[in-house]
Amino acid sequence: MKKITYSAAACALALLMLSTAPAHAGHIGPAEECGGSGQVSAFRVSGHAEADAGPVTLDVGQTTRFELDFRPARSHASTELHVQTEGRFGRLAYTRAAVGAVTAGNLYTVAYEMAPPPLLAGQNIDVRIHVTGDDNALEACVQLDVRVAG
Repeated sequence: MKKITYSAAACALALLMLSTAPAHAGHIGPAEECGGSGQVSAFRVSGHAEADAGPVTLDVGQTTRFELDFRPARSHASTELHVQTEGRFGRLAYTRAAVGAVTAGNLYTVAYEMAPPPLLAGQNIDVRIHVTGDDNALEACVQLDVRVAG
């Protein structure tokens, strides 16, 4: 009987701690989370300090590396990285690339390199980077404001 009571109390405490912990951190460096059942641990942009809050300035033709660290909530046999941009030109999907299998709770890093073309010079664009798993389930998502310098 004590064992059952102890187990029930431990489960109740664990549920209470989980329910009061923030599911998402909000701002992650220069980006902001935009959904997903997993947890974003960090987001980095090459040439920018992690603590810097957006917007990020990119130079035309210069390659910039984006890195997203996340812990998926579910295991997936395959995952995909998606990068979308939106601005005056409309919305464009830059990539849809296979990432591979993931296990719930483990830490993973996905990376993408972008070199803005000259036609984007002087524009502000929104960049959205997200990871989906089986059945297109959204696991992690960040969105950031980007200024493109000519």
